[in-house]
Amino acid sequence: MTSDMACAYTIKDYLEGKLRNINIPDNALMSICADAEVDPCTEFSDATQRQKDLSLAWLYVWVAGSPVQSGGWSEEDADWKQSENGERMSAGVLKQYLAMANDIFDKYDLPSIGTEDWGFVGRGIRNPRRYR
Repeated sequence: MTSDMACAYTIKDYLEGKLRNINIPDNALMSICADAEVDPCTEFSDATQRQKDLSLAWLYVWVAGSPVQSGGWSEEDADWKQSENGERMSAGVLKQYLAMANDIFDKYDLPSIGTEDWGFVGRGIRNPRRYR
């Protein structure tokens, strides 16, 4: 990047750049940033380290609770065809995302997710003490 190029790199840009082949809906990004107590339009350089870390942790939690198959696409016209397959994540990979999030939560003495107080139901995360 040259010094004469003006560009704002936001927390939203940072989060979108952290995942390969996974589109994060705007409402999910808004929720992730709200949980991290940072505005998605905040410039990355203006955010505190805690806001950066927690937004990343909540992104990892979102991924861990998401479907295991990311979308692909395909286009055809007469004899021409182009496609890109989605990506399939194993349960082990999803657990790794949760472990990375918990490492960040531990750094700030916040409760872990996926421990005895939390659990997976289907493809979502729930608090069993609240939803019995």
